[in-house]
Parts: sequence; C-alpha cells; structure tokens
Amino acid sequence: MGKLVFGLILLFAAFLLRTAAATVAAGGGEGGRGRPPVGGLLRMISLGFAVLGAVLMLFSSIVVIDAGQVGVQHAFGTVSPHPLLSGIRLVPPWSSVERFSTREEQFPERGEQVEQIAALSSEQMGMTVDVALRWQIDPQQAPRIFTEIGDENQIHSAVRNAIRKGVRDGMVRYSINDIAKRTQIATTMESLVDSALQTQPRAGGPPFRIASVTAFFLRDLQPPAQVVQAINNKIAQEQQIETERHRVEVARLQAEQQRLLNQTLTAEALTKQYLEVLHDMRASNNLVILVPTEGGMPVLNLGDLRRNLRQQ
Repeated sequence: MGKLVFGLILLFAAFLLRTAAATVAAGGGEGGRGRPPVGGLLRMISLGFAVLGAVLMLFSSIVVIDAGQVGVQHAFGTVSPHPLLSGIRLVPPWSSVERFSTREEQFPERGEQVEQIAALSSEQMGMTVDVALRWQIDPQQAPRIFTEIGDENQIHSAVRNAIRKGVRDGMVRYSINDIAKRTQIATTMESLVDSALQTQPRAGGPPFRIASVTAFFLRDLQPPAQVVQAINNKIAQEQQIETERHRVEVARLQAEQQRLLNQTLTAEALTKQYLEVLHDMRASNNLVILVPTEGGMPVLNLGDLRRNLRQQ
C-alpha cells in the first residue's frame, strides 16, 4: 500500500511538472527567450517522475510469497477467500498481504522458558505438567484464520490457550494413582489439545481449525510434594515388610529342616549310615576290627593304633 501511495504522489508531481512545463513553453512562445530550455527540463523531470511512479505502482501489484509461507490478501475491510501460495503473485495495487508460516511450529518456542502447566487430578489434587508439542496451520484455512483470529502473534496466543485447556482437561480424567500411565495420559491430552484447536466463530458460520497437532510429548508429570513423600514412605514400608517376610520365611524353613532332621536321625538310621561307611572302608589297606558293646559297635583301627604306639 505504501508503494501505491508513493507512486500516486510521483504521478501527481509529474502531472504538475508537465503542467508547469506547458505554461513555461506557452510563455516562451510569446517572446520570452531562455524559457523553452526550462520547460524542456521540467518535462524531463516530469517524465522521470511518471516512470518512477508507474514502476512503483507495478511493483505494488507483484507479491512474492516465500517457501513455507502463505499470504492472505485484504483491502478496505474485505479479505480474499483464496490464499496466496508460495511464488510470485499478482494482486491489486491497493490491497495488503498478510503472511503466515506454514512450517511446523513448536511449543515452547526456541529460547522460550519452559512453561509448567498447573492442572488438577480427578481427586482435585494439584499437579504440575510439562509438555512439548509441534503444530502446523493449514494453508487453505489461512484466510479464515486471519478473519477470525488475526495475525501470527494472535495465532500463537490462541494455540497456547488451546494447549493449556487440553492439558488441564486431560489431567482431570486421571487420578493421582494413574501417574504411571504416561502414554495413556499423553494420548488423551494430545486428543483434547487437537480438539481445542477447532473453534466455532461467535458470528456464525462453520467451525474451522486454527492448527493441527503433529507431535505431542509429555515430558514431566509431578504430583504435590506431600504426595511424593507419602508415596516414598509407602514404598519404603512395603520394602521393609517384604524384608521381614523373607526373614520369617527363612527362619520357618530352617526350623522345618531341623524338625525333619530330628525325625529322621534315629538309631536305625545312624546304624545304617555306620554300616555304609564300613562297607566303603573294606577296600582300604587298614585293618579294622569291630568290637561289639552295649553302646554300639565301635571300630578299632589297628593301623592307627600301631603308629601311635611307635611314636610313643
């Protein structure tokens, strides 16, 4: 629009200079010498202004939409329903073009501080949620977005509000005990955020989508500090109870083993083991003598006895 206004000013100036040149030429025809060269100079300047004004008006009709952008043409309160896609486009010189990015945007934006979203669980317990996502606008919806929402800064503001609403609405569907279901919670939040990005204009008309969620990440989910402490205490108590149960079980098994040993360690069993040992000793080189007594059958090893006597 600025180029058009400046071009019109140059054309008007060229018209005034052309008129002045004609006046000077007419005066020179009445006998004034030296005036025609001035008129010729004015005509050259007016021609230059006219050419420059025409070029500016021509360039005001040419719009270049860069890759990854979409343009919206509007003038005098009227918005064109046809988006201007990437490339060189011709528009009326009196219209303005608003540009929007069609690339994926991210939340939080690069260099922006991470936003901790406060949300409530189904028990109305305060939670702190940290999410990140990528979103993108539909180029075909750009004229409607510009008409209903506004410029790119207003679009970013609307997307942030939709993210906060979707995260809070998703968290309230789960209890404090469902913190471990991170994938399920993230899926619910993503669906609700994407749904919140579709709006219904108050002035009427069909609903339209501000943007679409292309990726959603639930980075952190923190319950209140007192709940974290209670969970840690519960885990510690459960571990202590499990340790005590293990000790009791070990003691029970030892007692059971001792009981079984006392039941099976009878005189008959000892005699059987004694005879099995003697059976194994028959292959040795030592002389073994069995001496029956009332208390049992001790074994007298003469080989060891002889060695002991020799040492004495």
